[in-house]
Amino acid sequence: MRQALPILLLAGTLTLPAGGPARAATSTLTFGDRTFIEAAKRLQPSVVHIRVKPKDEGSAGFGLFGPGKRKEGSPFHGFEGLGTGRFNVGSGLVVGEEGYILTNNHVVKDGTDLRVKLHGGEELPATLVGVDEKTDLALLKVTPPAPLRPAPLGDSDRAEVGEWVLAIGSPFGLAQSVSAGILSAKNRNLGEGPYDDYLQTDASINPGNSGGPLANSQGEVIGINTAIFSRGRQTSSLGLGFAIPINQAKAVIDDLRHKGYPVRGRMGASLAEVPKEEAKRLGIPPSRGARLSEVVRGGPADKAGLRRGDVVVEFGGAEVISWESLSRMVARARPGSEVEVKYRRGPQQGAARIRIGASPEAPRTVKANSKDPLGMKVELLTPSLAQRFGLKEGPGLVVTALDRGGPAQQGGVAVGDQIVEVNHQPVRTLADFESSVHKTGTEGAVLLLLKRQDTNFFAALRVP
Repeated sequence: MRQALPILLLAGTLTLPAGGPARAATSTLTFGDRTFIEAAKRLQPSVVHIRVKPKDEGSAGFGLFGPGKRKEGSPFHGFEGLGTGRFNVGSGLVVGEEGYILTNNHVVKDGTDLRVKLHGGEELPATLVGVDEKTDLALLKVTPPAPLRPAPLGDSDRAEVGEWVLAIGSPFGLAQSVSAGILSAKNRNLGEGPYDDYLQTDASINPGNSGGPLANSQGEVIGINTAIFSRGRQTSSLGLGFAIPINQAKAVIDDLRHKGYPVRGRMGASLAEVPKEEAKRLGIPPSRGARLSEVVRGGPADKAGLRRGDVVVEFGGAEVISWESLSRMVARARPGSEVEVKYRRGPQQGAARIRIGASPEAPRTVKANSKDPLGMKVELLTPSLAQRFGLKEGPGLVVTALDRGGPAQQGGVAVGDQIVEVNHQPVRTLADFESSVHKTGTEGAVLLLLKRQDTNFFAALRVP
């Protein structure tokens, strides 16, 4: 009989019908021990239930496995659209007392009418502040009636294989469910992105858990639950769950909050695995280090004196265990900082200091098309856009395209204008902009305060 192969599924959006701190010592658990009870009590107030209405309610592929078709060869391919419904559910984690919620990007991608249900039962509308598609993370914002309790964040680098963990979330829509297991493995590469570095656990993780925390026995978050392995079209867990390390999430939370997109480091070189024969010749352990297969002329690595063929064995004092690990370390380095790199060039050993560059990211945009009521494309003001339009760098929004004859063009808006306010409400992020425009409704006027060069002026746009 032919056996079905295991399939990697997003743990995440379940389609339903309408309706910091220092790491503590690992505990030794015994029958009747209250360790998990206390850990759950500590963490549950910081876990939320997320409900998302799909942009296209009838579209296959926005549901159990997240929106859209997966490319051929992806472990996700062929498992889109197991049923459709009025909304999708997932989980999230409070990371700011003023209402910031961390979740998976696949939970909220292309969704509308985002709703967050707090631990106390209050359901609040949420806006999307920023996304990082490469690590499948998204940051939401709600306006709570009282300060929320941020989750205690642990140190995923210090988490140990074999230690006890627990997962909290909304499997199959059942909010605040707790399951337990052990940390089965670290540094798993599932082939889903350039920064794959998953934690693996046998704690029960099911559809709806995506975006919720994986925590140690002290109730400190060490990961964000994201995916499960299953067989065929089976949707329940087989004891193979995967979580994004919390240290990876920590690296982008502030960027998502203040910019709406991640800021990553760049060294200006293509990386490759070190062949076993070459590793032996260089005297380094097999599969260790990262070979520079190409060095960009004028880039940070080139300016530091590195060459094609060099093997990087240490970055910022940390051993390079693979080319993937170096890619992640470079991404986490802040642009403008200097990092010492140790490398091998044939029989010679060398060291260099690299000034990290900024990796170009593609910020999320408000698209200009016939369905856009204002007829303009708005983007976050990135350094490259500031240079393009001759603007001062800093947080804010800029108009980058206009529909010919649309409301924005007719109202006097020009490409390169900065948006300061919408209907007398200051806007700094795309979430602010979309929320303010949405409140206007499908008919009415939108009053924009714009900045052009050194002059501020108002533009009244009629929404058709």
